[in-house]
Amino acid sequence: MKRRELLLILLMLFSSVFLLIFAKSGYVPDAELFSEEEYPEDLNSLEEFIQSYYLLLDSDAYLKNYSFIDPAKNEIQNNQDALEPFYLKLLQLRNGLRDEVVIYQIGDSHVQSGYFSGTARSALQKYFGNAGRGLIFPNKLAKTNQPDDYQISSDTRFGRIDKPRSMGGFTLANQGESELRIKTNSFFKIDCTFDQALVYADRSANLAFDKQPGIKHLDRAEIGDYSIHHLSYEEAANSAVIALPASLKELYGISLEREEAGLLYHSMGVNGAGFYNLADSREMFSQIALLKPDLLIVSLGTNDAQGTFRAEVMRKNLQSFMANLTLEHPDVPVLFTLPPDSRKNGKANKDITAVGKIISDYARANNYAVWDLQEVMGGNSSVAKWRANSMAAKDHLHFTPKGYMLQGHLLYQAMIKGYKTFSETRDK
Repeated sequence: MKRRELLLILLMLFSSVFLLIFAKSGYVPDAELFSEEEYPEDLNSLEEFIQSYYLLLDSDAYLKNYSFIDPAKNEIQNNQDALEPFYLKLLQLRNGLRDEVVIYQIGDSHVQSGYFSGTARSALQKYFGNAGRGLIFPNKLAKTNQPDDYQISSDTRFGRIDKPRSMGGFTLANQGESELRIKTNSFFKIDCTFDQALVYADRSANLAFDKQPGIKHLDRAEIGDYSIHHLSYEEAANSAVIALPASLKELYGISLEREEAGLLYHSMGVNGAGFYNLADSREMFSQIALLKPDLLIVSLGTNDAQGTFRAEVMRKNLQSFMANLTLEHPDVPVLFTLPPDSRKNGKANKDITAVGKIISDYARANNYAVWDLQEVMGGNSSVAKWRANSMAAKDHLHFTPKGYMLQGHLLYQAMIKGYKTFSETRDK
């Protein structure tokens, strides 16, 4: 019997006894079984396999509370081939051979609300390290909804540019000197402080050092048509004020980061977005490259399945979207999250399944990874069960915060499963 197999059997026996003892006592294990301080400094892939095994044990126990989902189908398809470079970087991060791994997720209203991506982000960061909140955008100043884990206020009125799309979803149009007051909170129960802010703007922008409260250093770089201003603060905090000069005409986003090794999980969602209206957003794709992502998560398709659906149009839009994406990111792994189950015109939306198949076929032909959220939810018409359990909204199209957060946890679990398998097999 191989060492790994013997070790796994021993772990299973131990975990069974562990769960039996605490089940009788009524104890519910905390989501974080091990603190970062308890991990040895030099981890190899075998030890990573062990630690991820425990994470999945705890995650499985948590998901048993939701009988309407199908956790057995919660796996990423083609993940070992398509996501191997990403998993290797995660392993290097855990071994101290890399300081940072970056994820960028692009989506629609399911992502713009922040609950889905925020849950996945915080869960992954508890294991791989917290490098910061990542990309934020002053959506409320742009007259639309924004996630609950940060606030951005200002005494200035700004304009909003929808086209072309930016890395933050929208562009904030600035017409003079102004200030942005930023504050984060622990909505997702993770340290929300930051000691760095990266401001992404048009090339003409030039932030003044002496007008930025609390900073110790400011770097400015120009890349193509854009400027990046890196503000380093004297101490970590959950708030900051950023003074925007009149020279800054367009703001594309701000990344809040920490001077610690860990995972950065950027996300951008736009209500109503789909392959059909993002396919030609070349400026957005070029701006995403400024973030240097190690994994791109594409969470689109719900809005492509609305109205009159035509499969040939969907395929064309998907191909156009990916052509522009891969032009800027030719070597970055891509994970498609298929659209969740929903209704259309009061009936089960069969076009959601059709969209999912088109994306899956494309991914299979081009060596991309796929996570089938509709199947994990329970399959066709499963949104009715989610609604009955207060997880879906009345329109049977969107979800409640708890519903989105459950989806985020499911994505986290699927990624940990893939990482565990990679850790288990990479030496074979």
